[in-house]
Amino acid sequence: MKQKILLDQHFKNILRNKLILAYIMKDNLDEYANSSIGEIMKCIEPQGDVPLHTHLISGHRNENNEDDVSVVFDSLVYASLPHDDKRKIAMIINLEAQGELKGRSHVLSRANYYNSRNVSMQVNEFFDHAQYDDIVKVVSIWIVFNAPKHKQNCINRYRMVEEHIIGNACEEEKYFDKQQILVLYLGYKESEYISMNILRILADNGMDYETKNEALEKYDIRLKGGLAKEVRSMCDYGDYVEKMGTEKGLQQGLQRGILQGKEQGFLQGSENKTVEDIQSLTKTLKLSVDEAMDALQIPIEERANYLKLLSEKNI
Repeated sequence: MKQKILLDQHFKNILRNKLILAYIMKDNLDEYANSSIGEIMKCIEPQGDVPLHTHLISGHRNENNEDDVSVVFDSLVYASLPHDDKRKIAMIINLEAQGELKGRSHVLSRANYYNSRNVSMQVNEFFDHAQYDDIVKVVSIWIVFNAPKHKQNCINRYRMVEEHIIGNACEEEKYFDKQQILVLYLGYKESEYISMNILRILADNGMDYETKNEALEKYDIRLKGGLAKEVRSMCDYGDYVEKMGTEKGLQQGLQRGILQGKEQGFLQGSENKTVEDIQSLTKTLKLSVDEAMDALQIPIEERANYLKLLSEKNI
């Protein structure tokens, strides 16, 4: 539904915020574990000459190759390493927001594919076919909100490691540690990882803006600027979803109310309630009348009647 799409988009925008990214990177990536949040934020948007036209992708990135299909990332970040004065890009981080562990492909299969694409897209940007040592490490981080109970508050990491099957010959990690997958399963309990608590607070649709702001201050995060705007918008949509019920309940409730109205002779009352819902959406969420009716899943054949009722109310 419309409101779910908008909620998802707001959270994707939040994941592109450098402060939020810094906390995620500090907790989950060894390269940033011993650096301050301020130092990590500087790595996310390097200064000086770098071999890319942009460092922080603030919207969907579509990569089209002649012989391959397009891949759309929720968020794609280019980062240098702490204390690197040259600010050379050393890592490409892909962050994906995942509502549930459903879909045609397993989340780890998708993550492997996204990582592979992020490696292949480096050709002629970071390395050529004669210099494979220059491949930049790629990391795919998947944040799962509605995780099964047995997975909540868990973090899984998948990466290439060296195993000595026979003998003890060793290679430098930098030559094989080129890809990593992290899956963060959010829960409702306090976590020892700050980033997990921050994400849990931000994703909680049952928490109003003021409560979120107060909860985040515990982690020295104060909502302001673009981050405040996105969080407030999420809360507004969350308030609406809570008021109207879940998507399934909303649809069933409307249908049940109309049927009951027909049976009891109070159809007009049901229509008036729906008109009020449309008015509320257009006023509080700034949706058009058509978008509001889409969100309420009003059948096409009934919309002319509601347009007439709205017209009578000068909407």
